Amino acid sequence: MRNHIIRFCALLILAGGSAQNASAQLTVVEGNAISFGKIYQTGAMVHKAITLKNAGSDTVTIMKVTTSCGCTAALLSDSVLAPGQQTEVKIQFNPTGYIGEVTKYVYVVNSFPKDRLVTVKMTGYVAYALQPTPGYVLFNNVRVGRPDSTEVTLSNTTDEVMKITGVEIPTQEITYKLSKKVLKPGEFANLTLFIDPVNGRDVDGYITVRTNSDKQPQLQIRVFAGLIGR
Repeated sequence: MRNHIIRFCALLILAGGSAQNASAQLTVVEGNAISFGKIYQTGAMVHKAITLKNAGSDTVTIMKVTTSCGCTAALLSDSVLAPGQQTEVKIQFNPTGYIGEVTKYVYVVNSFPKDRLVTVKMTGYVAYALQPTPGYVLFNNVRVGRPDSTEVTLSNTTDEVMKITGVEIPTQEITYKLSKKVLKPGEFANLTLFIDPVNGRDVDGYITVRTNSDKQPQLQIRVFAGLIGR
C-alpha cells in the first residue's frame, strides 16, 4: 500500500512538473534569417513582413520589438498570442546612404523565460540603379575668383531605359552640364560640374539627380569644396 502511495505521489510531481514546463515558444515562421534581396537606392522605404507564431501551449506576450539601428523600424500587429496564434511584424528599411551588403537585426522581447529574446537577421544588397563614378564630388584647392570643374559619370545599371529629369545643385556657385538625358541599359552620361566661388564660403551639401525610374527616382551625390586664399 505504501508503495502505491509513493508511486501516486511521484506521478503527481511529474504531472505538476509537466504543467510547469508547458510554456510558450515564440518562433519566426519564415526563419530567423530574412533577406531583402537586391535593393535600389530609391530614396524611399523598403518593406518586409515576418510572422511570429506561438508554437507552445501557454499564452505569450510580446513586450518589445526593437532594431539594431534607427534606419530600421518594426511595427507589430498583435502583442498577445494564444497557443497556435500568429502575428505579423512589419519591417521597413531606408537604403539611402548605404551601398553593397547590409546586415541589420530585429529583436523581439517576449514573456517566455527560457527564450526571452528572439533575434531575426535581416540582410540585403543595396545597389545603384543610376551609378555615379566617383560616388562624391571633391573640389581641391579652390580659390575665390578662380573657376574649377570636375566630372561625374552617371551609368544606367538597369535593364530599362532611364531618363534624367532634373539636377538640383545646393549652391549658386556651382553650375552643371549634362551630356545626355536619356540612357539605355548600360549607357552613361557625363555630368560636368563647374564652380566659381565668389563669397569665400566652403561648399558642403548634396547634388540631387532626379529620374523617371521607380528603382531610383533620385540620386544624391555629396559635394564638398574647401576654399583657400580668401
